[in-house]
Amino acid sequence: MDSLLRSLPDLPSSLIYLVCGLLITAETALLPGIVLPTLSTLLLMGGLAERGTLDLPLALAVAVAAAVLGDQLAYLEGRRWGPRLRSSCFGRRVGDARWNRAESFIARYGLPGVIAGRFLAGVRTVVPRVAGSTAMPYRRFSAGNACAAVVWAGAELLAGHAAASLTWAR
Repeated sequence: MDSLLRSLPDLPSSLIYLVCGLLITAETALLPGIVLPTLSTLLLMGGLAERGTLDLPLALAVAVAAAVLGDQLAYLEGRRWGPRLRSSCFGRRVGDARWNRAESFIARYGLPGVIAGRFLAGVRTVVPRVAGSTAMPYRRFSAGNACAAVVWAGAELLAGHAAASLTWAR
């Protein structure tokens, strides 16, 4: 996966947007996505925007749309298959501790738990599924998810952009 991220700057910008969008979507859309380097991807996108390879507003739009799409797919999966996901092959790989943490989060905080879950690596993949399986209303989930995705992606992209400007300014 690291070699993919290292080779991204050499690709055409349209392909960079596509690959980064797919990585960000897959993190939550797929249970095994828990191991994907989305933070590194967002930081790299921000750095490439600072370098002029990518357009920062477009990179933000791609990152937010990908994060929202991944969470929507995970929510629908949780809604459809519910607690059976936890006992699936990949659900067992996630581990009881992460499932328990996500379920406690959603049970205790509801929508604020969904929003906070976006910022917690490891929990981020499970929270939308738990929200779906606990029948959190779709509109509430979607609104909170979109707000969290904007803040999360924006903060990470800007951090990558700032770090790149400091590094390349030397």
